[in-house]
Amino acid sequence: SSGINAEYGGVMPPKKGKAKGKKGKKAVPLGETPDNLEEEQRLAAEREAARIALEEEAEARRKEREAMEEMMKAEAERFENETQALQNTLNENKNSLREIREQIRSQKIWDRFLLCNGTPDPTVQSELNTFTSLSIDETKSSTSQDVNACLGDVEQALDLINELEEVMTLDKQLDIKDGHDKFKEGIDSLQELIETKVDNVTFNVMKTAEKFADPDSLNLLIEKESPRVKFSLWGNLAKNPRQKSFQLETDDFQMEIPKTLANADVAVRLIHTSFDFLSPKCRSFYSQKKKTPAPSRAASVAKASAEDLPPQPSATTPIPEEPATETEVPVEANNDNLNVEEKRPATPSEVDDIDDEDVVDLRAMSTVGGVMYLDLLKLPPQAKKVGNWVIQDITESQLERIPNPTPEEEKEENEEQKEGEEGEAAITQLTKELTWPLLNMSFSVASNAVFTEEPQLARWEDSQQCWRTDGFEDVNFDESTGQISFKSQFIGPICTFQDTYNNMPFQSWEIRPFGPGCVIFTLIAASVELEISIKENLCCLNSPEDIELDGIRNKWLPAHILMQKLVAAGINVFPSEDADKYVSISVKDEELEASVYEQMALSSSAFAFSWSRWNADCGEKRQIVRAAENLTTHPVDEDMWKNYSCEPRKSYSLKCTDDDDEMFDEKVEGTQFHPDLFHCLKEGATTEALDVLAKTSYTFVDTVSTWLFATKVLTFS
Repeated sequence: SSGINAEYGGVMPPKKGKAKGKKGKKAVPLGETPDNLEEEQRLAAEREAARIALEEEAEARRKEREAMEEMMKAEAERFENETQALQNTLNENKNSLREIREQIRSQKIWDRFLLCNGTPDPTVQSELNTFTSLSIDETKSSTSQDVNACLGDVEQALDLINELEEVMTLDKQLDIKDGHDKFKEGIDSLQELIETKVDNVTFNVMKTAEKFADPDSLNLLIEKESPRVKFSLWGNLAKNPRQKSFQLETDDFQMEIPKTLANADVAVRLIHTSFDFLSPKCRSFYSQKKKTPAPSRAASVAKASAEDLPPQPSATTPIPEEPATETEVPVEANNDNLNVEEKRPATPSEVDDIDDEDVVDLRAMSTVGGVMYLDLLKLPPQAKKVGNWVIQDITESQLERIPNPTPEEEKEENEEQKEGEEGEAAITQLTKELTWPLLNMSFSVASNAVFTEEPQLARWEDSQQCWRTDGFEDVNFDESTGQISFKSQFIGPICTFQDTYNNMPFQSWEIRPFGPGCVIFTLIAASVELEISIKENLCCLNSPEDIELDGIRNKWLPAHILMQKLVAAGINVFPSEDADKYVSISVKDEELEASVYEQMALSSSAFAFSWSRWNADCGEKRQIVRAAENLTTHPVDEDMWKNYSCEPRKSYSLKCTDDDDEMFDEKVEGTQFHPDLFHCLKEGATTEALDVLAKTSYTFVDTVSTWLFATKVLTFS
């Protein structure tokens, strides 16, 4: 036994019988029970299952992320394709317009070269200078008394001025500026020629005034007119002290004759022109906004002359503005997610204020009905017949205007003037300091002028180069007859003004298709409702019908010509670049606004657009416009309109309508986001509408965009 114990290290080996009795039972580690082991196995299985689930979830997320990336990549590619497609369309239109304008310009040059009507080519400086200088010299030495021939020469000079302005308008659309300074000098020389011709024929008539004496009053009386000028001349030949006033058929003009003038050798000339050469001389005629860099755009900017209304811009450009100033255009906007400088909000226009309240601010007021040039002239000595001889004093060789009395002279006249003053004394005063009291005058406003309020009377102050409203008393306007009566000591150019922005902001607007290549543009302003048909490159004013606009209504004209005629008639619905100083508007991103106008013009042949009540309050970097597909000539049903939200980088169809009580920003289900309004509209368009859009003429698009840019309906409604 000791040997066995030694073999097992002093420990007895297990008995064979007992070992057999424990057969079939698993050994359990020290300190653990079978229940603990099963729990550990269960936990291990759960951990393995969790690991597998995490791996599967991670794989799912990876696949989802890859799918999202693929979708975002596809969306970005779609956005890029749509943006590029729109850009290509705009560029194609721009290039096509440029080509046709270059062709028109070349054709005009060729037609002018072939024209043989005795007039010079005003664009050729040497020809125009020769024509004007020779005409002025010839006129000064002329003894012609033919007023009709003189007015014919005036019309010819006006045609040359219009020709130069048309050339400058077309050049600016083509970004051509060469020679425009010379053109403006040519316009100045033609205006001087007009004044010289009118003054010369007036003086020649007055030298032998008896030949033109009225048989009833025995006073000089001539009244002639041409399409753009009315000429009237009255001369005091009879010196009848009982004649208290005289009246002209021209504008029903009537003027009181005071005693100081009744006994004097004087004449009164009235020239009423439909144009205004004086206002462009005023400092306030031009806006004075701060110059800021203009953002780059796909379209070229064609600016118009400040003397007239803006001409037609291209289909991809904003409406032209005045020269010598630049529009306050903010910095180009970008998406909010991009860390770049945002567009600066448009601020109230920084235009110099006019300190003198009597000076007319031509940024806020506009002439209506043309200008009346009223002159008091010295009647030259008349010829006397002695036997077989006719004797006439010829010491005076040119027209002599009698200046207006100063207030001091008026005071002296009131103190020293005596009744029964002799005619010789009046002649002495005439050559020195002829004065007169306040004169009763009246005239009728132009029948084709629209006054939505009482017109403001103003006189031209040549020493200050401005229009002034002082110097008038007891001004009265009879709306039923259109007669203005007043008292004034002033004799000189007179004009009627009214508020430039009396029709702004607009109440609503709509533009809808009206047959192939034609739309109807309706603008409901504060005091007038306009309906204009637009077809290709021409426009026609359909209404209002209750206003005397016979010279404009139902006539097809180029857009910029119709705009000029509307403004001249007193209907101004074209805000200038500094209009925010005079009209309360909602500030909008200018580049976004211009982009929406471009896309509306592109879509207008198949889609109608209208004012949305939510646009004014939706923010600076957002435009909301109503649109609906319309391939008929009928107005759009109210339930067909949809609101579209346009932002610098995103456009989409809104679920909110104008009939909802509150604005809520929710995209229509089943529609996509797009980079622009144009593709938003195409998403839900019918095949017929897409075909119409594809066939739309670029000249039509250009004309529609001209009206949208000119009226700025998105901002001023």
